Amino acid sequence: MPAPARGRPRDRGIDARVLTAAVDELAEKGLAEFSVRAVAARAGVDRRGVHARWPDPEDLVVEALATLTANLEPPATGTLRGDLERLVPDIADALSGARRRVLQRCLDEVAVAPAVTRRFRRDHLDRCAAVVEDAFHRARRRGELTAATTPAQATEFLMGALLLRALSQGDEAVGATGRRTVLEHVLRLTAAAAPDGA
Repeated sequence: MPAPARGRPRDRGIDARVLTAAVDELAEKGLAEFSVRAVAARAGVDRRGVHARWPDPEDLVVEALATLTANLEPPATGTLRGDLERLVPDIADALSGARRRVLQRCLDEVAVAPAVTRRFRRDHLDRCAAVVEDAFHRARRRGELTAATTPAQATEFLMGALLLRALSQGDEAVGATGRRTVLEHVLRLTAAAAPDGA
């Protein structure tokens, strides 16, 4: 017979509370003044429990920031337009509201914690970009891209345009109308003309 479990069962919601509190702390104080003690207080948990789960505060910051990213899945609709219509709203949502404010603050403080920025970009932003680039690679194989357009360039056009609009103009610029504007502009720049009769 297995021995009975000792102690209280782990609170399955504790990680989510801590990560939410960490995002709030980043939004309010930024990377320079980020405090695990303050995060624990916001989350209503013991600081030792936070340290046990995230011994390095950098790990907590990176994981908290990851909750703000777009967890993109390859849509594979069969057309470039269809794929982008699935991907663009998720990317735009990740650049709106509290997510945008935290991202803006962290970008402003990149010199404060360059290691955090590198990890966040490698583990999360680059993965999102890879899903978008894969959509353009599929479009290339179907003959949907112009000869002069590479999937990497097209990905930069799309994500760069959305990021610039969000950070320079705010949420409205990546709302429904803004998203459509970016999508259509990217398609005009990258998509090959349909063959006659198509």
